[in-house]
Amino acid sequence: MTASSRRVLIIEDESSQRLMYERALARMGFGAACADTPLHAKAELASSDFAVVLLDLNLAGESGMTLFEEIRDLYPHISVVIATGYGTLDAATQAIRMDAIDFLSKPISLDELENAMERAWSRHQLVQTPIADLVAPKSDEYDQASIDSLRRRRSLNIEDAERDLIIEALRRSNDNRKAAARMLGISERKLYYRLSQFLPRDNGSNRD
Repeated sequence: MTASSRRVLIIEDESSQRLMYERALARMGFGAACADTPLHAKAELASSDFAVVLLDLNLAGESGMTLFEEIRDLYPHISVVIATGYGTLDAATQAIRMDAIDFLSKPISLDELENAMERAWSRHQLVQTPIADLVAPKSDEYDQASIDSLRRRRSLNIEDAERDLIIEALRRSNDNRKAAARMLGISERKLYYRLSQFLPRDNGSNRD
């Protein structure tokens, strides 16, 4: 993978901390852009593609957690790692519930940072991978009626039934996540979250 494909947006208001992150991430094979305010971060997110966001919670103008919620809603494919010196148990719990990859407390060791960033990159790769590359293809075609039929099946447990629905909706929509979410009647955010839960099992079993 090229460094440009491993793009990280660092959202941090302390200039020395931004520089440390930027240099450390470069050594880890990540390319980085920096933002020091939520407004700056939103402009960067709107104009460039990122795989990961490294987010401080203590930001001027808007709380980091509020910005995290916006990123989750608008860019569900982006993995988020939170790094803060002002974290609370409630904030950590909320972040993990919202599918943060990690909640790191400053000062952060380079090993901690690298492990979190690699997990974030793996998650991003997973949710971006075409569904056909992760599961064995089926010979028959599925339409909306088939998906509705799957929804009514009682022979599967809830997790397997939901997984089947997601896979078939993605096939039906030619791997268009937005269209699949509409077909299933769920948000894109929930679809990406479910993908991150369901597909590692297939990823591990179908690839060397």
